[in-house]
Amino acid sequence: MSKPIKILIFILIVVLIQHIIFKVKIKNIDIVGNNVVTDSQIVTSIFESERDSSSVVFFIKSKFKKKKAIPLINSYEIEWVTPFSIIIRVDENKAIAFMKRDLKNVYFDKEGVIVDVSDERKAELIEVIGVSFNNYERGDKIDIPNKKILKAILNISSFLSEHNLKAELIEIRQNESIQVYMGDIVANMGDTDNMEIKLLRLNDIYPKISHLKGTLDLSKARENMLDEQYIFKKAS
Repeated sequence: MSKPIKILIFILIVVLIQHIIFKVKIKNIDIVGNNVVTDSQIVTSIFESERDSSSVVFFIKSKFKKKKAIPLINSYEIEWVTPFSIIIRVDENKAIAFMKRDLKNVYFDKEGVIVDVSDERKAELIEVIGVSFNNYERGDKIDIPNKKILKAILNISSFLSEHNLKAELIEIRQNESIQVYMGDIVANMGDTDNMEIKLLRLNDIYPKISHLKGTLDLSKARENMLDEQYIFKKAS
């Protein structure tokens, strides 16, 4: 086989490969699991250029490159249906609590990032009252000037959510003490000191008194205290 023919065959193979790479494109994208972030926001974040719509290019990138960060999305997975169709399954950042601002409910996740602003009141989430904040744009971190109070709010909300402890309200009082309302139980958490210990003790004690009505004082909590040493006052 002569050299010119070999060159011609090589060129034809290259053209064929390019044709396959850039003509076989993803034409159908289904987004599953998103409630707050729109389909278009997700697609725009993942597909940065027209080249990414090539099935071959996108397959290689999705397998070997680091996934792109998408605001308000915790993670996502790509499922191939056909070379022309994919499903993007997303896991949105979950709201753990909310505060009110300008008659709106401002929902935030465990990192303090605002995930939704809505008229809707989600009954399963904890409301935080007694503290002001300066912003309510989705994707921003909620701006509470007192960072110790912010950290305490996030710690308490996350802990209650992770341990399936039902609470309706977290109140920040004028002296910066914190109270958590759990049905007929009011847990007095005191100031922001030793909050992790206080939450662990709450998790231990609450199941034993959840059927009662009264106030549990955890403000003086410290390590190695027995459950019996905490003060619980029954309501009259």
